[in-house]
Amino acid sequence: MAVDAPVPLTRRARRRAGSRKKAAWVVAYGCGVVLPLALAARTPAAPDRGIADELGSALGIIALALLGLQLVVPARLRAVTGVLGADVAVRLHRRLADVTFAAIGAHVAVVALAKPARLLFLLFFGAPWRAQAAVASTVALALLVGSSVWRGRLQIPYALWRAVHIALGAAALLLAAVHTVGVHGYLTHGWAAVWLAVFVSGSVTALVELRILKPRRLALDAYVVQAVVPEAGGATTIRLQAKGHTGRSFRPGQFAWLKLADDPTSLAEHPFSYSSSAVTPARPSFTIKAYDGFSRRVAELEPGTDVVLDGPHGSYWPARDATGHVLIAGGIGITPSISLLRTAADLGDRRPYLLVYANRTEADIVLAEELAGLAVRLDLTVVHVLSAPSEDWTGERGRICKELLERHLPADLRGYEFFVCASPAAVATSVDALAAAGVAPEYIHVEDFEHV
Repeated sequence: MAVDAPVPLTRRARRRAGSRKKAAWVVAYGCGVVLPLALAARTPAAPDRGIADELGSALGIIALALLGLQLVVPARLRAVTGVLGADVAVRLHRRLADVTFAAIGAHVAVVALAKPARLLFLLFFGAPWRAQAAVASTVALALLVGSSVWRGRLQIPYALWRAVHIALGAAALLLAAVHTVGVHGYLTHGWAAVWLAVFVSGSVTALVELRILKPRRLALDAYVVQAVVPEAGGATTIRLQAKGHTGRSFRPGQFAWLKLADDPTSLAEHPFSYSSSAVTPARPSFTIKAYDGFSRRVAELEPGTDVVLDGPHGSYWPARDATGHVLIAGGIGITPSISLLRTAADLGDRRPYLLVYANRTEADIVLAEELAGLAVRLDLTVVHVLSAPSEDWTGERGRICKELLERHLPADLRGYEFFVCASPAAVATSVDALAAAGVAPEYIHVEDFEHV
């Protein structure tokens, strides 16, 4: 039975609510970093400590707090995803990795500057155990960052990389905590010691919640594969049916993590955008292109297979008072746009839609026939762009560029919202073109490809 799709907020209300929530979250995050410093300041300093020692301790406390928060931010906790969205939380996690690593490097440099003899501790063997813990923590974090940056070059399988990433992150935090206790510094006295115990255990608990407890709860409300449909361009659509429940409501443009239900705690889970209409949450579908790992196995799934769905996630949803929508997609990046268009058609939306859709050849256009049908049901203009078209192709040729967008964008963009999901180059080009056309950044939602 179909249910009503979630009613989106007006753009002004959404901006106000989003700004308040994000401001509160930034304050909370800042407090998470500053609080241990404030508690440490209540502990009297040793008389023989100089400015460099004090600065080194402060940097170490900041680094420890950042390291623990790196486990919490991507853990899909409602307190985070409900404010930022899981997609934004993951991007924030990636960007803060550099800040965390820099804070650790600064801590080591300043501590060594205070007493150069401490550089001998880097030799590890023969060093005090507290120094060995610090070195091991830093090495674990360096391996974590390196394996993430060079995962593609090293050809590390996705599930193995996730396992290594989690293990190294937890090891880096626990070893840093061991080092902190061994140094017997500011965080081992009074309320600061309480903070250390609660903070470290809370960070590890967030990891356990994400990887063990939550998957087991979600497995109780699994979905069953109803159909597996091959699509153009090497893509496959899997159509699901909620199993013993009414399904979880989602908004077009959102995504979910999928995994097989036979092992709900497996690390082999992958994020995919919903491609179905939000009006029928009990029957979600996902259109997935085969790259490697799970995405390559999708075409082999048998109807009747149980699937665990962790979603919806994502910070985008269309505003109720937008006067129109411009959708820019490349290849399999059509999935969030097709969800938005299917939902609009089911709701009888008569606002104007423009879809600029880039592919290599005509044979690569995913859901081409349905797009043609939606152009009849909606006030929808579809502009296909092919980079390697046949000789008789009469549409746009080449790649998405500023000049192409200028030819097709509406003359009056006031009140429009924009959704871009394509390769990084196409995303950058589209965002620059929209900015040049006077579109404010808050009206442009962007998603990059992630091959999993």
